[in-house]
Amino acid sequence: MTATDNTAWRDCRPHEYGPADDEYERQRGWQLQVTQRAHAIRLEREARRVVDAEERPPIEPPPVRSLAQLLAEPDSAPQQFIVDKLAPANSRVMLSAQFKAGKTTLRDNLVRALADSQPFLDRFEVRRPPQRIVLIDTELDEDTLRRWLREQNIANQAAVVDVVGLRGKVAALNLIDDRTRGQWATRLRDLGCDYLILDCLRPVLDSLGLDESHDGGRVLVAFDALLDAAGVPAGCVVHHMGHTGERSRGDSRFQDWPDAIWRLVREDDNPGSARFFSAYGRDVDVPEGRLSFDPLTRHLAYVDGSRRDAKTEAAAPDVMAILAEHAQQGGEGLSGRQIEAAVAAGEHSREAIREALRAAIRQGLVMVAPGPRRSKLHRIANPCSVCGQPLTAGQDGRHIECENPHDARQCASAPKCAASAPAHR
Repeated sequence: MTATDNTAWRDCRPHEYGPADDEYERQRGWQLQVTQRAHAIRLEREARRVVDAEERPPIEPPPVRSLAQLLAEPDSAPQQFIVDKLAPANSRVMLSAQFKAGKTTLRDNLVRALADSQPFLDRFEVRRPPQRIVLIDTELDEDTLRRWLREQNIANQAAVVDVVGLRGKVAALNLIDDRTRGQWATRLRDLGCDYLILDCLRPVLDSLGLDESHDGGRVLVAFDALLDAAGVPAGCVVHHMGHTGERSRGDSRFQDWPDAIWRLVREDDNPGSARFFSAYGRDVDVPEGRLSFDPLTRHLAYVDGSRRDAKTEAAAPDVMAILAEHAQQGGEGLSGRQIEAAVAAGEHSREAIREALRAAIRQGLVMVAPGPRRSKLHRIANPCSVCGQPLTAGQDGRHIECENPHDARQCASAPKCAASAPAHR
């Protein structure tokens, strides 16, 4: 009803217009404003639905398929790997690395192995090499990125079709924005990318103002959507471990999202300490092994031996030295606790000492005999009469290096004898 209608209606009332009519008019005006505002809100919502439908085409859900139908379908092929034992085909890999452990060097070794179809870390065969690799780096400056990749001496450079340096421009990789993600998907699709490496995730989170502890999953889901839209079957995301512990820092999605998790850790906090690599996940289980590094080529190689093995090997000479000294003094053997007490004053952990002793027993270098009060006494099985260190099979009496007379106190072990043999002779 218009204002004119209201006037006409008021004029036809039989009684005189008064205060009650004013309240009535206020109520009617309020209701009219509410009705108009509600109409505007509905109009805005409908307009938004129209625009969203234009920008987001409808998603067709997959057809209904029963378990019987699924199991009746033939398997396409046995499990295939891009990198043997490490990266299944069509997989997502998360490379988690400790701070300054060398993740970029490991990444560049991966790029070289994939491009040149060479064994990754000199151990793991590249079975299905990608043809068009894209690397997105969010941390290195252009000069360092160029120099470190050049030092890898990649032969098949044509396989790396795009190297994107985003330091200072990470906001351009706003994957949770549909329009921006679509632009990147178009770029990757036009390049024919079939393997995407993102190194690393943290700057992306920071540029979007996201919390690493709660919002990491949003970016990983967006990364999946990017790969799907671009037709990229596989990829690798690099992320930092926390300063404490040995898992990807932040959101628990960093652990359950990838098909395979690769871990790169240092032996200790010393920047020059040894690096170790391991991997686990779906059809992936590679035990921890040490990485050797060639500073001239920046190439890495995986060799057997975990941090535990390294600590055991480091403790073994000191354990044998204690037993050798005891043998020279005519002792009948030392208990495990006595050996631990004698060696533990150094830099070795109790577990490393125990494992070194167990390894020596398995190798037949140390024998065990019953001791007092149910103890076990350890002594070298076949000691050298000069240095007290164990003799190898077939040797008797003393080491060849110990044949010439010398002060036995200067010969703490057979290797030292060997090192100083010319002086002894």
